[in-house]
Amino acid sequence: MKLSACVFGKCSYPAGMPEQYRKFHRHPAKPIRTLQDAANDGQIIVVRCGLCRRLVNYLASDLVQILNPRRPVDAPPFACSKCGTADYMTVKMKTPSAGDYGHLTIRWLLGIRSVPEWGNRPLGDDVDPRKSVKKY
Repeated sequence: MKLSACVFGKCSYPAGMPEQYRKFHRHPAKPIRTLQDAANDGQIIVVRCGLCRRLVNYLASDLVQILNPRRPVDAPPFACSKCGTADYMTVKMKTPSAGDYGHLTIRWLLGIRSVPEWGNRPLGDDVDPRKSVKKY
């Protein structure tokens, strides 16, 4: 996060807001390709970290289930799980060929787990589950 540069009380951007950085400058005449478009075409999203050289292949149909379907396909879906940074991530699309079946390793979505939310309350207090619980 950058600090805002204010000159004579006029700020170039709001203080405390994360910097919106676009890695790719798209041509205005080209439509933005989304994850849903890639999923409809049965494509594979190839994500590579330039720092640690980790390469992961995802099915676009799996990413649509956990990310926004209108998200641009060239934006990295996650930070690198090996080195923990998202600064060096590159994303490409690939249409699987006949030779890829049986040989290409894909990171599959096995399931989506929901994490229960826990709170503390004094013993004897009956809490309606529809009301919010005060967390201590």
